[in-house]
Amino acid sequence: MRPARPAACNWCSAKPVRAFCSRRATSLCGSFIWFLVSLTLAGCATNRMIDSSVRSFTTATADLPLEPPFSFRFERLPSQQADAQTQDRIEEIALPILGQKGLVPDALAPRFTLELRMAVDAITQADPFHGHWGFGTMGSGLWAQPMPMGLQATRYRYTVHLLLRDAANKTVVFESTAAHEGPWSDRAAVLPAVLLAAVQDFPRGSEKPRRVLIDLSPGGLQPRP
Repeated sequence: MRPARPAACNWCSAKPVRAFCSRRATSLCGSFIWFLVSLTLAGCATNRMIDSSVRSFTTATADLPLEPPFSFRFERLPSQQADAQTQDRIEEIALPILGQKGLVPDALAPRFTLELRMAVDAITQADPFHGHWGFGTMGSGLWAQPMPMGLQATRYRYTVHLLLRDAANKTVVFESTAAHEGPWSDRAAVLPAVLLAAVQDFPRGSEKPRRVLIDLSPGGLQPRP
């Protein structure tokens, strides 16, 4: 003879409670999946390859090449002047990258002026975040970290644009734009890599769009051949 089944708990078997438990399990499952994704990204963050689409232009010619010294001072737009703290941080992280290409700051007698803009957009597969994080003209909330909602994957689009002008006549002598899209949200690490991609063709320029690869590791940034 089979043992009698214990009487079901009326409270636990109630439909509203079952629905609550089902929603709770789904929420816990989603949180667990995001936890695993975070662990995976953190493990990969030590060595990464940042690929950027780059297009650059120069007014230099074979007869009048753009030659050193490349002394410059930063030139800020009115919107960048209004958000001086953010622009200060932009220029601070940009100086070491610019120095690799011979661009050195000179506030007293520069040959060139440099206008630098950076932006980061956080987007999801279904709907972009309403917030916009940017450097300079794009806003002051760059360092905010949005939280992904549900199980939608969040990606980040990085854009860097720079204009180098002759300080004497304000003529543009070099222009470059670089863009990268990927899962990485650590802006302070990725933006320098995108900037390095943007100046890879300085001072000669490359009017045709091309893909520039930068290795990002604890040892620093290294362009790929």
